[in-house]
Amino acid sequence: MYRFSTGLKYSGSTEKSRSYLILQSSETGVENLNSDSWKYAGEKPSGTRIYESKFYGQLNIFKKPLDDKLADTIFNALNVISINELHPALSKGFKNEPKRLFPEIDEPSNSKFNNFIDFLNLEFDLEKNSLNDLKRLPYSDDIGPYMLGFIGDRPFVVPEIPNMYLAPSNWRLVTWYINNYFSGPYPNDKENKDLERFHWNKLTLDPSFQTKYYEGIAYFLIAKFILIYEAFSNNRSCTSLNLFIDLIQTEGMRPWKKLF
Repeated sequence: MYRFSTGLKYSGSTEKSRSYLILQSSETGVENLNSDSWKYAGEKPSGTRIYESKFYGQLNIFKKPLDDKLADTIFNALNVISINELHPALSKGFKNEPKRLFPEIDEPSNSKFNNFIDFLNLEFDLEKNSLNDLKRLPYSDDIGPYMLGFIGDRPFVVPEIPNMYLAPSNWRLVTWYINNYFSGPYPNDKENKDLERFHWNKLTLDPSFQTKYYEGIAYFLIAKFILIYEAFSNNRSCTSLNLFIDLIQTEGMRPWKKLF
């Protein structure tokens, strides 16, 4: 079962070549897509919604990394949704993100994240650049391979996704890269000091993304990616998030620049 940042969960199965998706959560904070691949089959039990595939074939989900061309499958689905609400980072402040995504976060971790935003503003003009970028498109914190699946070789977007917001258009592809390729930070290995703390699988970064502007955005979105994982794990002390912040802010590591 996979969990989105808002708590929406889903899993799936195939029976006699007909596939099903099972989604769980209250309907609050859920965006329903007009899906070409799925039809709603009812609520069984309360809070659990069943979707039946319109096509025969084996269901495949939870795969990564996926071909980057599949990101357009998500973007095309988002583009038809009418969105007026700004992303909360833009409307309520970047420092509000820990409490929004993980209300139970402990105060030392929340304070550390806030200090990290100050660092990103000083080094990369994060908030200024993001607020001044008026090319905004529908955006989800969960853009990535877990929004996608396949019935046979036919890709689909999950028929229910967390509510969308308007955000700078470049956030979409950077979020895709992070969710599709990124892993880390890995703990220090005293016996193997050359062990990489971050991995990008086989990502090749387009030269247009090899700038300081995108680097600042990437570190904010990676922190948000790790924060969502901490919330999923209910780790209030946010061990991985704090390690990531220390490696970037204190030890001067620059994982995005490794892609240049």
